[in-house]
Amino acid sequence: MEVEEFGARSHGDSNRLTTLARLTRRAATPPLKGTYLYLFVRALKPQRLLELGTHLGIGTLYLHAAVPTAEIHTIEAAETLAIYAQRHFALLGASIKRHIGRFADVLPTLSGPWDLIYIDGDHRGSALEAYIAQLYPALRDGGWFVCDDIYWSWDMWHSWKKVRQGGWRRTYAFYPFGFLQK
Repeated sequence: MEVEEFGARSHGDSNRLTTLARLTRRAATPPLKGTYLYLFVRALKPQRLLELGTHLGIGTLYLHAAVPTAEIHTIEAAETLAIYAQRHFALLGASIKRHIGRFADVLPTLSGPWDLIYIDGDHRGSALEAYIAQLYPALRDGGWFVCDDIYWSWDMWHSWKKVRQGGWRRTYAFYPFGFLQK
């Protein structure tokens, strides 16, 4: 299949040929990571969630399994990945609101308040900082940012250390996640 590339791994607008198996091995949420995400979200019981970076929808399904009655919105820039994610959602009967497009184009069309915002796309430190700054007003008081892959690169780790210095109620780093409570 041909997949559009965006974010940290892309070099401008580009496409590449790959297989579903390779995509799953490389970037889909593995079981241990998904379990930690599930347990955190299940404990919080958020009712409105926003995910940046759907990929194949595996992480989205962990969110849905944790709070099946929640309103979940997810954004994916790569149309091919969004199609596969929708197929996965349909297999499990998950009602997920998909938005296809670049984050910069889709985010202005959505409104909060959000109880939880899961950032798992565009793994550049500057992007992490920008999304947190942009979405902070839309996160309800007491709500959480869950930042995935904070150890993905030196750039991401440096930006994580920078954003966690803000006036948060609580901050945690655990496994690949960074947690920020407003």
